[in-house]
Amino acid sequence: MSSTKIFTVKEINNYIKSIFDHDVILSNVYIKGEISNFKLHSSGHAYFTLKDNDSKMKCVMFKGSASKLKFMPEDGMAVVVQGYLSVYERDGQYQLYAADMIPEGIGALYKAYEQLKTKLAALGYFDEVNKKTLPYLPKTVGVVTSGTGAAVRDIISIIRRRNALVNIILYPVQVQGEGACKEIAQGIQYFNQKKNVDVIIMGRGGGSIEELWAFNEEETAHAIFSSEIPIVSAVGHETDFTIADFVADLRAATPSAAAELVVPDKHALASRLNQNVYILNNYMNKYLQEKRYKIEYISKGNAFRQIEQKIHSLMQTVDICNKSLNYSMLQILSSSKNKLIMNIEKLDILNPASVLLRGYSSTSRAGKIITTVKQLSIGDNIEVEFKDGSVSAEIKNIINK
Repeated sequence: MSSTKIFTVKEINNYIKSIFDHDVILSNVYIKGEISNFKLHSSGHAYFTLKDNDSKMKCVMFKGSASKLKFMPEDGMAVVVQGYLSVYERDGQYQLYAADMIPEGIGALYKAYEQLKTKLAALGYFDEVNKKTLPYLPKTVGVVTSGTGAAVRDIISIIRRRNALVNIILYPVQVQGEGACKEIAQGIQYFNQKKNVDVIIMGRGGGSIEELWAFNEEETAHAIFSSEIPIVSAVGHETDFTIADFVADLRAATPSAAAELVVPDKHALASRLNQNVYILNNYMNKYLQEKRYKIEYISKGNAFRQIEQKIHSLMQTVDICNKSLNYSMLQILSSSKNKLIMNIEKLDILNPASVLLRGYSSTSRAGKIITTVKQLSIGDNIEVEFKDGSVSAEIKNIINK
């Protein structure tokens, strides 16, 4: 017993782990099975069991790998998992460390597409009540697409042909590959912040599901749904539907079709305007004719005559009142004139100048009128004013009565 080596549990687990880690087959395996007990931890790590009819295996997928999945794993889903087998020393059990996962029998992208579509539909992203109406005559159109692709050339060409007065603002973005969805979302957000366009066309030409995937990302869908400006989705050809198509306010089969939907043709507008003018003129003529008939009918009725008679009676009353007013005014003016003459005569009587004209004189001393001899003394100098002049005198004698 003394010559026998005794191992600790940790040593044995480490030994078994080293065997797993150095095995060529176990270092990179593809295992198919059914997912059960799937749990996504708050840390971002995913823990689940992979099983078939006869056996099961513990699996873990760390956050770095789990965040790259294009779909959300679910219990009961048949998948093919790629990774390596190793031993978790603490529990003494081996498990599969998953690096990637693909749904068995269905493409991962298609599965992710269906999952996101179901999720956004439940949130109301596709509801008609949330769709905004496109402006009938936009002044400026914003375009979010590749700056060098055929899509932008088609959009510009058609808008220019249909109405050259419409302004076009291009926000060039990457339309496929890593980071494309972020650029598309930023383009939509840019126009909403600047508020410099009336409607947005967002799209690209056709392609495979991988090439169109930027328009199937949740970030793109959220930017479209949050936009206050109406958005027309023009992604791919007629048979290609993306998540962006369902969220947008209007879906066009192609970028060219989007330009035609957004900008009305100037010739069609002119024709419609002429037609509306014709309809409006006919309506106004009909309306005026009906009113003329109605006026003629009313003018011939008793009610109109009664009103007319009442107006005539009121006009006569006005004439009588006018004559009475004129007479009263003349009487007032005559009375006022007589009073004025009487007042003038009174003023003439009281006027000192009038007294002088009758042969009387006015005596003053130092500018003060003398009214009695008691105001004078011998030797005072006085002024005597007559109607035609005045004289200066010195008091020689005073005779009292």
